[in-house]
Amino acid sequence: DLGYGSDTDLSFFRLDMPLSYSVLPHGPFTRSIVKKANKEGRELLLHLPMEPKNYPFVKLGPGGLLLSVDTNTILGVLREDLRRIHGARGVNNHMGSSFTESREKMLVVLTELKKRGLYFIDSRTTKHTVGLDLARDIGLPAARRRVFLDNNLEPKALKIQMERLLSMARHRGVAIGICHPYK
Repeated sequence: DLGYGSDTDLSFFRLDMPLSYSVLPHGPFTRSIVKKANKEGRELLLHLPMEPKNYPFVKLGPGGLLLSVDTNTILGVLREDLRRIHGARGVNNHMGSSFTESREKMLVVLTELKKRGLYFIDSRTTKHTVGLDLARDIGLPAARRRVFLDNNLEPKALKIQMERLLSMARHRGVAIGICHPYK
């Protein structure tokens, strides 16, 4: 999840690992991160802000999708956000604990992603998300987050989460972990 911390965000590019970079559409460093990722052939995703449960007390930020808006507004925001993440191959949700529970609203988003030949990664910010199942129902390539690597920043906890992710990958052949830019 990148776009707001220039030095920390860019430090991920120095890692010798095949990472995917999920970038918020309106971060102050979004443009430079997208440019660098494209130049280096790194995989990009749009980190799409979606309405959380305690909105408006939790700030969503610019470029976010709200339950209260109509289909045309959702599509307009989504298209503008995708334009800002040039070369994005997929989308995952930022927040979204309310939005991803709405079949009607998620269908609008997922149908547009399918038209564009993109994929969807469900960050699973709520156990009641319909994102993955709905994506599969419409034939959109999709997967889900298995592990948040950095919910606890203690080194021991980080190591345990990384080991969980690697174990899942060994047993399933694939596993998706999400982390954030902390030093």
